[in-house]
Amino acid sequence: MKYITLIFSALLIGLVSFASDIKPISITYEYISDNPNETPEQAEQTAIQLAKQKALEENFGLDVVGITSTIQRSRQEGGQATATSDVFSIKETSVRGEWIETIEEKILQTTFEQGFWHVRVFVKGKARNHSTDKPQIKYAFINNAHDRQNRDQYYDGDNIYLRFASPVSGALCVYLVDAEQNAYCLLPYQTATKGYQMVEANQDYLFFSFATDKDADEYELTCMQSSEQNALYVIFSPNTFTKALDKQAGKNWRDDQLPRFLSYEDLMKWLAQNQTRDKNMVVRREVITIKK
Repeated sequence: MKYITLIFSALLIGLVSFASDIKPISITYEYISDNPNETPEQAEQTAIQLAKQKALEENFGLDVVGITSTIQRSRQEGGQATATSDVFSIKETSVRGEWIETIEEKILQTTFEQGFWHVRVFVKGKARNHSTDKPQIKYAFINNAHDRQNRDQYYDGDNIYLRFASPVSGALCVYLVDAEQNAYCLLPYQTATKGYQMVEANQDYLFFSFATDKDADEYELTCMQSSEQNALYVIFSPNTFTKALDKQAGKNWRDDQLPRFLSYEDLMKWLAQNQTRDKNMVVRREVITIKK
């Protein structure tokens, strides 16, 4: 009994230590869209994401890696040589913090002024310094099995596939959140007996394709409006975890069977709990647009 108590105490201390790294952050932010094709709904979603990014920057700062090179040019004019130097500077930045949980999101004002959408938002959540031990995963959502580059524009009826690779073995889940705030589990597949998709280190995977896996689920994107936005979540960890509790979905307006699902709110609660426990969990969010 004493041995069990000691183990429990050690686990509790570990969880408290992880939780103590997390702090509340908030920001009021204004976004001005320079995209003439952006809808007000799309501008509002962009504003929310940029607000979170800005809040992380202000609270945790940025890591900046700079590369500077000088190119010299010389030319001859009228017997006189002249030389000029061009300096090129490339800076890559990454936010030191990571967003763990959203507590509140508000669209304060959306106006159209002089050809631009102006969106003012408020976001509040919990965040922490990112772990330097997170694996650098590589992925791309595509609609052609031969593509390599990530794609964010699709048409009604397009298929969607996922290319994925990781430097370490681990567990993978993928969710799609639609305009009705339903979170559909795309991976693991519906026939899976585990709550995650296991991937091996240094392997190139093509998911959602019968060509690579006879037990795969293939997905066709649909769109009832002229244009819709969906969010895709790629969740990976070298530590095993189990997908969120979901339920069997019905069929869409084309009478096609939909993947298992849960509410977006429940997915975010599950994600916050898992990120709190696991500092090595990697979460990536991609927004795609589907058009008629």
